[in-house]
Amino acid sequence: MSRRRQGQAQALIDLDSDPEDECENKRSRTSRTTALKTPGRSKHVLPSFYDNLPQNRSARIATSRRDKANQDKLNTDIFELYMEDLWKNIDEDKKSAYAYFDSLWFYMYYCGQNIPNVLKWIKAKRIFSRQYVFVPIVCCGHWSLLVLCHFDEANCSDIKKGPRMIVLDSLKTADPTRFQSAIRKFIVDIYETEEREESKQFINKIRLEFPKVPQQNGEECGIYVLYFIQCFLQNKKLAEVLENKKLEEDFTQLLDDGWFNPEELENFRKDIHSFQANQNIKIAE
Repeated sequence: MSRRRQGQAQALIDLDSDPEDECENKRSRTSRTTALKTPGRSKHVLPSFYDNLPQNRSARIATSRRDKANQDKLNTDIFELYMEDLWKNIDEDKKSAYAYFDSLWFYMYYCGQNIPNVLKWIKAKRIFSRQYVFVPIVCCGHWSLLVLCHFDEANCSDIKKGPRMIVLDSLKTADPTRFQSAIRKFIVDIYETEEREESKQFINKIRLEFPKVPQQNGEECGIYVLYFIQCFLQNKKLAEVLENKKLEEDFTQLLDDGWFNPEELENFRKDIHSFQANQNIKIAE
């Protein structure tokens, strides 16, 4: 799947600051925040959420370990390139049933940047004909994943599978629940932009859950988001678990259903490192 870059607003992002302060600052710096670009964008090196954490013994780790941690950091361009590569290798049925948003769309919406265009780009994704839609959330240099599940189903209460939302976050201390109201507003605006018939009452009935998922050890949150997406696309055990979940069932213990494989995650991390190294070589050339 090719990225839709035509006319996208390219934001200058400072992800070290508090989300509310950060977005307020962006609104006041309109001359710096938005520049229209044709497809493709300049490389983003995102400051880390973890740079602001209190210093302790971990600050004295060896250089080799710091280098390894740097390997685990992803910028949005590497993320998008890997997603494009991943999408090329899934079958056509899944390409029809799944979709993913650009990694900056939620951030731009959250900060009030070019919202009409963001909603227009989302409309082109046809989420109401998709089984699963992946929405990366990138804020303060930390990545998490919002998944829109079964938005192709019109009835929220009488069927086995109905619309629901889950947020997968590999760093629970980042408090993924802080985006609840923003996510709700985001979804309402998507429904209204597409002139859907569902009422706000219906939309507010859509469950938003925060399942327990594997937790990161360093700064590899972006890798975890890619891993979660890959699991939805390729993990047969997870697919079986999700297929058998009923709407009234709680998703918060999703990890306990046996789909997570630590060895698979470690191999995936190595694959991302290799992909990054290859992209860096191409850039250097």
